[in-house]
Amino acid sequence: MKNFKTALPASLIALSMLTLSGCSEAETEKAESKAESAMQETEEKAKEAKSYTEQKAKDAGEYVDDAVITTKVKAVIFEDDNLSSMDINVETNNGIVQLSGFVDDEADIDTAENLAATVKGVKDIENDIQVREEQ
Repeated sequence: MKNFKTALPASLIALSMLTLSGCSEAETEKAESKAESAMQETEEKAKEAKSYTEQKAKDAGEYVDDAVITTKVKAVIFEDDNLSSMDINVETNNGIVQLSGFVDDEADIDTAENLAATVKGVKDIENDIQVREEQ
């Protein structure tokens, strides 16, 4: 956008100078064509920069959202007295929560998944929690 703001006045000044200096009509048309091309190129670059910036901002927002979801899922699991939250890992990518680790029985697997599903922003859950083998 900065380039566009500087290129447009510069192009107009150059065009005005050529017109005032008594250039031939062909030279003036050539200068106008170059100025128009430069303006179009600058506008395209500005659009590309805007699109790139918007995508990066979106990506950053998704990353923050995933971190928030992970924290909230860990919190609801931690608050459940029947689960050992230290043995359950939580990761989130694009709203998809992956649970892994070990629990004492099959019911705890379902409990962890059901708790994770209550968190706003969770799109899906991949539950890889396993029952700890008794020794």
